[in-house]
Amino acid sequence: MIIEHFLTADALFVLMAVFLGCFVKGALGFGLPLIATPIMLFVLPLPEIVAILILPIAIANLYQIWLNRVHWRILQKFWPLIAASTLIMLLGAPIMVFLDGNFLGILIGLMIFLHALLSGLPLSLLQAPSLTPGTMQKMIIPAGVVSGLLGSLTSMYSFPSLQLMLMMRVPKDDLNLLLGAFLSLGYIALWIGILKTGFPVGNNLTLSALMMIPAVAGQQVGHIARRNISEAAFRHFVHFALACAGLMLMVKGSSGLI
Repeated sequence: MIIEHFLTADALFVLMAVFLGCFVKGALGFGLPLIATPIMLFVLPLPEIVAILILPIAIANLYQIWLNRVHWRILQKFWPLIAASTLIMLLGAPIMVFLDGNFLGILIGLMIFLHALLSGLPLSLLQAPSLTPGTMQKMIIPAGVVSGLLGSLTSMYSFPSLQLMLMMRVPKDDLNLLLGAFLSLGYIALWIGILKTGFPVGNNLTLSALMMIPAVAGQQVGHIARRNISEAAFRHFVHFALACAGLMLMVKGSSGLI
């Protein structure tokens, strides 16, 4: 997609996806790639989505790091997870350029459905009493490796690292900084990974910069909505919508393979 086609139906679809993703991020603190990617997959291939979302995602998460910079010490515990996932995605992201789009749709749909299912569970169910702090500490690098492998294939790399962070009861402000570093570095690694294949990511930089407009607008509207709606109810609605989107992507991908 190039800038002269910005007012096409597909481009408007992208605008809507970024706005909705940032609306959810503003209301709940997460959601841009999780919401925008499945919507955009109906009109664009995954590598192009990564190329378009790079600036909104990277800048939003770097800003999140800056706001929570006093909590930098949490990185001393989790830097191996971030390093493992980032390195694997840097090396493995070129794979997604060559995978069949329908197969990717099934994988991404499954990842989104799984995320929605696990996120909708009470936190107490994720905090298994049989897992000691020492055991969970040993899971940090394996979680980063699995996230990196899944991210290389689908661009969705929050699972299982996010679930491990919740199980380890990372405080809210520490988690905001940790997720900012984890998500920004991961998406930059994906972008560099597909760039190495010769995919024309540069063609989408202008459009990626323009996506900052609906991104900022959506996030501001989300912040306003956060003060006027029940966060718990909205969170349940988002998880339900994600589960439906995941199922739709799996059905769409399966029908394309038949």
